[in-house]
Amino acid sequence: PGGGGKIPVLPNYILSWSTNKVVLRNYEGVITTYKEPDTYKNVSCNMECNDCRLPLNLDEAEETEAIGISRLLADYEEDISLVPANNERMNRRKNEQ
Repeated sequence: PGGGGKIPVLPNYILSWSTNKVVLRNYEGVITTYKEPDTYKNVSCNMECNDCRLPLNLDEAEETEAIGISRLLADYEEDISLVPANNERMNRRKNEQ
């Protein structure tokens, strides 16, 4: 999804992960996410934030705008990829049109 292509899952291609997403980088520098299917049974978080029983204290947390990889991991954002400026593949697409 998002044009990330087939990315080998080697340690240097995995940038970050959360309870239901993995952030990967391909050989062109495109950063994209893989989201677990909605039918996946998550054992660590039931996604019921209002009734969360995980040892995470968010009572005094400040709200901030998610950027970069944290934006990809945020469930409330629609972005699934970060494409570097002057990406060769994108330049080829523009030239072909």
